[in-house]
Amino acid sequence: MRTAKIVALTTILGLQAGAAYSAELTIGELHPITGPASFYGLPESRGVQLAVDEINDAGGIKIGDESYTIKLVTEDSQAKPTIAVAGLKKLQAESVKYLIGPLSSGVAPGLMPIIEKSDMTQIIDGSIADGLTNGKNIFRNQATVTGYDKAVLKLFKAKKYKSVGFMTDRFHAGLMGTQETLSDALSKMGTTVAQQEYYKLGDTDFSAAMTNVAGKNPDVLVIRGYPAEGALITKQARQLGFQGQIVWEMVAPPSTVLKNIPAEQMAGVYNCIPPTVEDYVKLDDAKAKALADAYKKKFGEPVGELTGLSYDAVYILKAAFEKAASTENAKVNEAMAGLMATDIDGLVTRYTPQDDGRLFDEKGQVDLQGIVSVWKGKAWEPAELGN
Repeated sequence: MRTAKIVALTTILGLQAGAAYSAELTIGELHPITGPASFYGLPESRGVQLAVDEINDAGGIKIGDESYTIKLVTEDSQAKPTIAVAGLKKLQAESVKYLIGPLSSGVAPGLMPIIEKSDMTQIIDGSIADGLTNGKNIFRNQATVTGYDKAVLKLFKAKKYKSVGFMTDRFHAGLMGTQETLSDALSKMGTTVAQQEYYKLGDTDFSAAMTNVAGKNPDVLVIRGYPAEGALITKQARQLGFQGQIVWEMVAPPSTVLKNIPAEQMAGVYNCIPPTVEDYVKLDDAKAKALADAYKKKFGEPVGELTGLSYDAVYILKAAFEKAASTENAKVNEAMAGLMATDIDGLVTRYTPQDDGRLFDEKGQVDLQGIVSVWKGKAWEPAELGN
């Protein structure tokens, strides 16, 4: 009897040891966890964590006959190119073959040549700069700046604005990359570009630039960049007597906005970005509500505006692994390129499939375009533009 008990105990311990040492699949993530863009990056990182936890709790990723649990390795880019490159090289030194991130359009272009020459697979969940994907080993489930700009053009067409002044973050590579194209498109619609001024992340005094813009008295002031500066520009524009419409083109969590401007001074400001988790929650979307609830429960804060994209990126990778039935990057890349939108369970964001039903186009880019929102009370709400 004693021998039987020992054998049984040994068997149980062996099973437990086998479970504890099941196969692992390492995924890296690179976001600004600290620094001036952490209000974007930390919620992104948390979105990745939530998806990883869900997948692991459900038994991991089934690849062929084996199940893998995900091991997540996080690096902090601080939204600084040199630190991001160092973080990427550290991940590569640790043999990380799969990467989610980065956020900043000032960071991603510096990583692209390194990743293109490697055997790493990347899903960009934050940066919106055009031309960052190749459809081979670099993919993106975030919109491009061009996708954002389409919402701006839709707004101008609906409202028939006659003139516009710009305030653009000169170090935002994505926005600067389409500044001329957007201006030309507005001009062709009959809108006069009255003035273009520039600033940088971290600036607090915009009086000189805004005096130049206000002096031209445009119908609209378009602010392109980040929300802390956007709020301060909006406040200072009103203080200088600007009475025109103000339009933002930036991901702008209300919590960040309201740290820099009273809610009443934001009334009626438009914003042109793709839908966020909160937008889907307002549509009573079950997946968005589940993510928002899980985020609040785990972190004690409202879900971030980019959290859904980072969360989705993990499930996109999972689908590619399972479709490839392999952990080899070449096979996973091929599977990723061929993923049908219907192949992926758990997505929060509503991506528009390509004409053939695939999630990504031939360059590895999803179809995700901006919508127009308007500030009401203390938050953004869908804007009614009519016909």
